[in-house]
Parts: sequence; C-alpha cells; structure tokens
Amino acid sequence: MAQWLYHVRLRSLMTELEDWDSVQASMNAIAKVLETSPCFRGFSVKQFRAIPKGDDVIGPVDYANRLIDRMYDFADQNRIWID
Repeated sequence: MAQWLYHVRLRSLMTELEDWDSVQASMNAIAKVLETSPCFRGFSVKQFRAIPKGDDVIGPVDYANRLIDRMYDFADQNRIWID
C-alpha cells in the first residue's frame, strides 16, 4: 500500500451539478487550492479556469472530469492523497 506524502482537501469543492456556472465555479475553487499547494507545483491549472461551455455532445462536466482525471494521475504519481 502506498504511503502518502501529502494530503489535500478538495472533495468538498467538487459539485454534482452539471451546468456550466456550477462546474466553472467548482473548477476555479479547485484551481485556487492547487495553486497554493506546494505539492502540486508543476501541475498546470490554466485549463481549470477556462472550462468550455460544451455543445450537444460534450458538456462542461465532461471537460472538467478529464481535468480532474489528470489531477488524480498527478497526485498518484506524487503520492498525494486527495480528500
């Protein structure tokens, strides 16, 4: 079992709402925490602040989920526990 070096609280910032305003607000809040967390140094949050509104096929939540997946991959590689 991996021993985590860092713990970052983000789950309370995630939303279950799927409208663009809610998703963008959530991603901005997450980006703010990541930017101030030394353990996420080197991880770009630029796209977190510019979630596309989407279209009939791909919505803003789809874009956000891809970015969240990248965040979790970075966290796993750097032994960061996201709570």
